[in-house]
Amino acid sequence: MTPAVLLRWAVRRSARGLAASWVGGLGYQAGLILLPWCLGRALDAGITTGDRRALLLWAGATLAVSAGLTGAELAMRWWATLAGVRTGNALLLRLAGRVLGWDAATAHRFSAGDLVVRGTRDVEQVVVWLATVPSLASGVLGFGAVLVVVAALDPLLAVVGLATVPLLIAVNLWYPRRYERANAALSAAHGARADTVEDLLSASTAVRGLGGETVLVERHHAASATVRDRTLVLARIAAAWSAHAPFVPWLATAVGVAVGGLAVLDGRFSVGGLVSFASWMMLLGRQVMMLTLRFNQLGDAWTAAGRIGAVLDAVPGLAEPPDPVPLPASGALRAEGLTVERPGRSLRLPDLTVEPGEFVAVVGGVGTGKSTLLRLLARLEDPAGGSVAYGGTDLRAAELDAVRAAVTLVPQRPLLLSGTIEDNLRLGRSAITGTDLREACRLAAILGFVESLPGGLGTEVGERGSAVSGGQLQRLALARGLLRGARVLLLDDVTSAVDAATERRILDGLRGLGVTIVFATSRPAVAGCADRVVDLGGGLPTAAETAGELVGRG
Repeated sequence: MTPAVLLRWAVRRSARGLAASWVGGLGYQAGLILLPWCLGRALDAGITTGDRRALLLWAGATLAVSAGLTGAELAMRWWATLAGVRTGNALLLRLAGRVLGWDAATAHRFSAGDLVVRGTRDVEQVVVWLATVPSLASGVLGFGAVLVVVAALDPLLAVVGLATVPLLIAVNLWYPRRYERANAALSAAHGARADTVEDLLSASTAVRGLGGETVLVERHHAASATVRDRTLVLARIAAAWSAHAPFVPWLATAVGVAVGGLAVLDGRFSVGGLVSFASWMMLLGRQVMMLTLRFNQLGDAWTAAGRIGAVLDAVPGLAEPPDPVPLPASGALRAEGLTVERPGRSLRLPDLTVEPGEFVAVVGGVGTGKSTLLRLLARLEDPAGGSVAYGGTDLRAAELDAVRAAVTLVPQRPLLLSGTIEDNLRLGRSAITGTDLREACRLAAILGFVESLPGGLGTEVGERGSAVSGGQLQRLALARGLLRGARVLLLDDVTSAVDAATERRILDGLRGLGVTIVFATSRPAVAGCADRVVDLGGGLPTAAETAGELVGRG
């Protein structure tokens, strides 16, 4: 999606609010033009002639115009801000919906920190620009109106005013491209720094004691220095643009005062007319400053829209079928001819058929494809060759939501969201009862731990589950997976961080579920509990290898 397409979408979505704001903007511009005229009439009709009544009349008119100007500006800003915020929220929801539909390969095109910047800073820049669209449109009309009233005042002064136009065009052709390039570089720098901030906050604990803290801090400092340098480059361009643009009408004001002043001395022009001219030219300078700022904001929004559009255009590898086929209520899970392409190698997986209600353990050495097989069975990615079918229906022919409802994968390295244990188990599903929560926790052998906590299910788990141990995290993730009620449960080594007694309780609970289970594991107890074992190569680890893993985890 190009920046122009995205910005047009934003304007169309905000059309009513922007139209109301634009009406207020027209009133605002009219008030700005009327004020100098009222001032000039007060001078010529009141002060110069000594007519108190005329002076008070035009002073009252000036007050009335000022009040109308205030109301018009309030309406312009209120409706524009309201429209911008509403559309910004809708844009953020579009971004989130797109990201949530990605597969792993698509998600890896963007770093987490950069995605955060695109969803915050870039969206905010579009919102800021959108809120200024009415003032930009009314400001252009106001600019033209000032030139018209100056022309009506005196032809020679009109020539002075019109002489500013070519110079203004030249200034506003020189700076925008330079500003856009500098702003794009700054946006990229913000994304890179967001990645270092995320690492600094979330990974520092993992590398503490290994000397990694210093590396993370140095990386953050380097990224921050880049942001600083590129911010200064952008600021220099913006400052020069903002200074040079209004200088042109201010220069014309000086020339106009000299020309008009001579006309006043010769009796060909009034003092009030000269004051009105000077005021209008100063207004012209102000409008040029405003328009320059608006063009700066358009440059910011253009760059931001391009970055947001790149996210919206990212097509996930997992495509929805044009004519989806419903999945059967039950059936065998069958994988045939699966091949996966990885950087530098191809992986060929054995054929596999799992009957309804069967418990199959998948074993094998590191790199043999246990986790990859589960991801393919859950259709979290598609194979380069071969197919996965449930009840005879290829998963690629069914809706993704239907596949997710039928097949649930509990990963080896799960994550918990910030919030309570109950929040993480429910994931917003209000139909799940307290009894359901406790039963899932019992099957995952975590109920005793949860009930021992002062807050029970209402206990906060910390950011990404930082308040629970690895084994507790695995069991909470298992309970969350069980609450899905799927017909097929795919478990990726979810007992690797628990003791033997807890593992036995989990396996006993799983055996009584009556659902299809495929359990990728390196644990002999799991293989011993399964109906069948599928070896991808290398079998189970030896006792010495298992002991080494435990030492590494300790």
